Amino acid sequence: MTNNGFTKGTKVLSRDGKQEGALTGGRRRCQLAGCNGIRVVVRWADNKVTYPCTKGLEPHGEALRIA
Repeated sequence: MTNNGFTKGTKVLSRDGKQEGALTGGRRRCQLAGCNGIRVVVRWADNKVTYPCTKGLEPHGEALRIA
């Protein structure tokens, strides 16, 4: 994986590991004060979209998991 694992199509697991989504390739700077992370766009199986910060994602095999 390139770009530290944050490439389009990378699988993302929910915090409890029961739901799976994928990165869409969209990104924007995190607006949280003092955070230098990037908000990545995740589309989930139910078609909802969320924007987790890269600082809150951890590697989980070939996927990422929300910490």
